[in-house]
Amino acid sequence: MVAVQTMLKHKAQGFWHTQRVKRLVRERLGGGAQCLVSVRETVCTDPGCEGPATEIRIVTLGFREIRALIHKQASDIRQNDILTIF
Repeated sequence: MVAVQTMLKHKAQGFWHTQRVKRLVRERLGGGAQCLVSVRETVCTDPGCEGPATEIRIVTLGFREIRALIHKQASDIRQNDILTIF
């Protein structure tokens, strides 16, 4: 039972951080609900940047796609990280 609770807590924390990053991106772009923001944690497999990374994908109403990769976990991303990309 403790293992299940720990897993659920970890998933909830991950969800909270991805939503927080989405909010930071929307605030930076000023698009609000006028764009689709997707945030996904992944592992960078490029030999020069091994480790955790967060992929941010934005699709505007005109179907223009913007992608960015931040070489941090979502929980470590701050507003300054978003400002340097977008």
